[in-house]
Amino acid sequence: MINGCDQKAINSHLLQRHGVLSNVVENGHCYELRGKDIFSWTKNTPPFEFKRCGIQDAFSLHLFCNHHDTDVFKPIESGTVDYDNYRNQLLLSYRAICAEMRRKEIIVEMYKRYLGSKILQTYRKDYLCLIEEAIKGNEAGIKDLVFYKHQVEEELASPGDNFFFVHHTYPIKGLYASSAFTISNYEESIDTSEAIPNCIGHLIPNGECSEFIFGYQKGHVNKAIIEFVNGWANLDTDSLGERLTGWFTLIESWGISPSLFERIKPSDIDHYFGLFENDFDGADQTPNVGYNMFAGLLNPTYQ
Repeated sequence: MINGCDQKAINSHLLQRHGVLSNVVENGHCYELRGKDIFSWTKNTPPFEFKRCGIQDAFSLHLFCNHHDTDVFKPIESGTVDYDNYRNQLLLSYRAICAEMRRKEIIVEMYKRYLGSKILQTYRKDYLCLIEEAIKGNEAGIKDLVFYKHQVEEELASPGDNFFFVHHTYPIKGLYASSAFTISNYEESIDTSEAIPNCIGHLIPNGECSEFIFGYQKGHVNKAIIEFVNGWANLDTDSLGERLTGWFTLIESWGISPSLFERIKPSDIDHYFGLFENDFDGADQTPNVGYNMFAGLLNPTYQ
């Protein structure tokens, strides 16, 4: 994902495997939101599931060669990380944007293969029109992410205070996330003349607490993103759980500890999947869902 690099990409973790993900992993495993194989799709179940995975596989994609993965991200991969540091916030966001690009590239390639499958044309023909629309949507998303990737690269090379970030710490455990995502209405989503306003968010487990970092590029933002980013301060347990649930309906790249996952009611998970599908399929992307999947499960104190 580094321009000009011709070396083979390694499996890069979006968050530090030791010292970050290890705060969530239990007995070497965690749960992550993953897409199902198309042969598992049904009209009555979501095309996503929570899948148990090992720490080697958790939160990772082939993004950078070994040199760049080590050298570029060293400030956020070694020692005590200052999450208020602007450059560190940019590095976290750069990796999240690259990961979202790569994830969409994989989906586009996989879905194009689906379209050429004689088996699917025979047994899953009703899904092929959905796949065609998904390809178009992901290709448009890649185009926007290329723009934001370039914006972060320019900012890392020559800082100009062109990004805005907030950082909050809450004493909760068992969750992690890092993603670039969109909060937009129908009119914004169909306007392809310029990049759709984009938001970047990270939930980083840090010992007994979790670090929340959200931000955006100042020149490409809308009111909804500004309100979302500025709405994470001084939250009580219920409000924090509701905001987390709403955010998680907009992103795929998040994970959860086995013990916390097992405490969520199956009916709450089903309701979450319904909300996730609404945002996934709809033109309006909003985190304001008015629902708390984590009710009663998070630490009641905050800071």
